[in-house]
Amino acid sequence: MFFVCGSLRSGSTLLHVMLNHHPEIRNPGEFDFLFDQVTEKGGFPEIHAYHEWLSSHRIFLSKSLVIDKTLDYQSLIESFVEQLSIAESTLALNVHRGFDRIPFLFPNAKYIHLIRDPRDVARSSIGMGWAGNVYYGVEHWLETEESWKMLQGKVLAEQCFELQFEDLILSPSVVLKDLCTFIGVPYSEKMFDYADKSTYSKPDPSLVRQWKKKLTIREIQYVESKAKNLMHDLGYELSAHPLIPPSLIERFWLKASNKLFKLQFSINRHGFGLYFKERFSRLFKLDSLNKQAKMSMNEVDKQHLK
Repeated sequence: MFFVCGSLRSGSTLLHVMLNHHPEIRNPGEFDFLFDQVTEKGGFPEIHAYHEWLSSHRIFLSKSLVIDKTLDYQSLIESFVEQLSIAESTLALNVHRGFDRIPFLFPNAKYIHLIRDPRDVARSSIGMGWAGNVYYGVEHWLETEESWKMLQGKVLAEQCFELQFEDLILSPSVVLKDLCTFIGVPYSEKMFDYADKSTYSKPDPSLVRQWKKKLTIREIQYVESKAKNLMHDLGYELSAHPLIPPSLIERFWLKASNKLFKLQFSINRHGFGLYFKERFSRLFKLDSLNKQAKMSMNEVDKQHLK
């Protein structure tokens, strides 16, 4: 069993559709919900609370998995994997965070580490409405890569395969051949058939290093001042611009603009009434009303999926 580990906006969906078109690989997409409720020390969630959490989880609901309420948490997760598995196919699941929690449930799993330049990840996060500026847009990349470092301390080197998004785009056949060797399946050109059967086009070199054209010098400095150490560790060179972190006043402005942007984005997407309903019900612990609001938000969000 394999896990594709990469931050949001790292190209994990592109790799997912590539792998899922291989005749001997099944990659049904994102499965963070398998591990999100596991603690850093390996504590499992209370099973009834987990059932309730899943009941309004958009991604879980999209998978059409059956919950056997007689099972404990670990057995339930194993039953989900059994439902996803297909005979004579290798199962690979995408995960975006909490990689270091996976071994608590699957100690013998193998891992594909997909990395993308954090300057492009930060820029892309703004378009998704997750951050109002690149200074905050790079945070989930940092959390993801720190999680990967923690995972490396728990597994053997031979359990891991690392690839960069930029290489996948510029030399897709070379990268996918190496990846197939790691997975243990023959290389297949059918992995490129996804372009005819999905909304994703074939690898486009213009997607590489977009930050050079789309970020200002100051924005580049914001990202590099936060991510320089991990960038160095992962093989991403810094720009020639001096490393100048934001001043106290800048940090205040960045924090305020980030919060305002996310607020406006959510209201524009979901409408003020639905946004207020969700926040109000969450604040006052009106669980039934909050679930209704989340389910309505899920329906709106589905319309914006690629």
